[in-house]
Amino acid sequence: MKQRPRIYYSAEQKNLMWDRWQAGDSLHEIARLFDRGHSSIQGVFAETGGIRPRAR
Repeated sequence: MKQRPRIYYSAEQKNLMWDRWQAGDSLHEIARLFDRGHSSIQGVFAETGGIRPRAR
C-alpha cells in the first residue's frame, strides 16, 4: 500500500469538518469529502475533545 503525502487542512476545510460533525455526519462521511481515511481527520476533532474551538 502506497503512503499518501501529508495533508495540512486550511481553516476553511476545518470549518467544513466542524459543520458536518455538528450536523451528525460520521468521520467516514467527512473523510470521503477529502478523499481520505477517517484516521486522517480524527486528529482535528481529538485536539479539542470533540468540542468546536472558538473563532480567533
